[in-house]
Amino acid sequence: MGVAAVAGLAVAGALAAVGGEPERTGSAARLGCATPVRVVAASSFAPVLNALRSSLDEGAECVRVEVTVADGRDAIAKAEQVGADAWIPDDAAWVGSAGRLNLAQAPLAGAGSTLAVSPFYMVTDAATAARIGNSWLGLAQAVDRDAGVRLVIRDPQSSGDGMLGAGAPAEAVWLAKDMDASALWLSKARSKTRIVAGSETAMPEVRGEVGVVPEYALTKALRTAGGKPAVLPGTDHAPMLRYTWYPLTQALTDPGRAAALERLRIRLTAATRQVTDAGLRTPGQAQAALGSLPAPAAKPLGVLGAHNVDHVFATWYQADRRTDLLVAVDVSGSMAADTPGSGRSRIALVKQGVQAVGGLLPDDSRMGLWVFGSELDGRRDYKQLLAMGALTDTHRRSLRASVGGLEAQSTGTGLYDTILAAYLSARNSYRSGVPDQVLVFTDGKNESDENSLSAAQLADRLGAAMDPKRPVLLSVVTFGDAGEAKVVENAVKPVAGYVDVLRSADEVSAVFIHVAAGGLRH
Repeated sequence: MGVAAVAGLAVAGALAAVGGEPERTGSAARLGCATPVRVVAASSFAPVLNALRSSLDEGAECVRVEVTVADGRDAIAKAEQVGADAWIPDDAAWVGSAGRLNLAQAPLAGAGSTLAVSPFYMVTDAATAARIGNSWLGLAQAVDRDAGVRLVIRDPQSSGDGMLGAGAPAEAVWLAKDMDASALWLSKARSKTRIVAGSETAMPEVRGEVGVVPEYALTKALRTAGGKPAVLPGTDHAPMLRYTWYPLTQALTDPGRAAALERLRIRLTAATRQVTDAGLRTPGQAQAALGSLPAPAAKPLGVLGAHNVDHVFATWYQADRRTDLLVAVDVSGSMAADTPGSGRSRIALVKQGVQAVGGLLPDDSRMGLWVFGSELDGRRDYKQLLAMGALTDTHRRSLRASVGGLEAQSTGTGLYDTILAAYLSARNSYRSGVPDQVLVFTDGKNESDENSLSAAQLADRLGAAMDPKRPVLLSVVTFGDAGEAKVVENAVKPVAGYVDVLRSADEVSAVFIHVAAGGLRH
């Protein structure tokens, strides 16, 4: 679980805390700085603020800072609880999870500016280092294919150390292949990962383990580590924590508070010595050779997007996979064709995937199953096999039975009418606060359906059906060619629908894992 918030720091004077909340003490309070600022900061950045306290409370430009230390997802809840004026997380990727915090947007008040960084390293034994080959993609491939290689990270939701510990190799897979493959890699890697407890550093303990550790923690850990482990920066990417300044919009509406925040930001931007003493780097030192560790050897890896972080959380925490999912499966004749890379038919692989995704979703998700083909049910192109329902034991048994009966039939596709009907059904059964998905598997071509909507008509009707208060994530997965897929992509564009073209059996498994990890979206 996430790290509990540490007792508050009163940076503008002596450190003190009462009941886990900040206490205003010290000379700054005596000087009467008119406008205190409340900052929630990552535990690894708090030493920077602590080191600045003697200078912050001096003179007419003093800043009275009340700091609450909290990491990971807990920091978001803590910032809301204490009414924070600014948040300094240990990585900018957390902003995608900020929810109700209402952070100011760049470039307003320096929002999104990086105050410090800490590059990541792979730490392992010499033999395992040779198998990895000093790359993050090499690490991902070794964890996936080599039975003797295991990952060691901190709890992903507890800090940027853990979130990027899992996210960095997953991102290397994403960049080398695609997001489906990245989601699949995370799913496989979870069973080959050791999570260290609390604030413990994710160091390897036995041969074959690879710790993914940021520099600030690694430098301390190596002082007491036995032997000399191999330390690899990676030659393909340089993942790094980015300690980022985020003032809250509400705080900026108060001129006095906004001015105090700006004074604090300027002081933090110039705090080179304090940042270095905390074991961190200033942004300008991101790729410099500092200390005894090898310098980061590649271009910095970009900040993980919100969907990328969703993949990590949905892999490790079942509650993050909560969704309402309606799956519509094409049962036209072409679904009986073999899938490249296997001796199995398309429909057989889809059956396996539907069953798998049902097993991955938590009980408070809902799932339904349709089949479709030209005039499959009278004049209608789609037929409900399983109504949307919570994934109770009974509903799961019904899902297995329904999936078991899926077979390709001698019929056309009836794709467009089915897409519209499924979208409307999902919209009409929308539950507030629960992701709502429609997943359509097809051979990609709307054919042999005399009474069908055209692609243009589908686009018009989807656009008219869209309700911002009841958002539906529409994904169409096709085994067809790129040209046909482009027609479908244009038709679902009014609702930001996503079209994924599959070409191999492995991609079928990956796409279902991706659905469970938050949906097929960019």
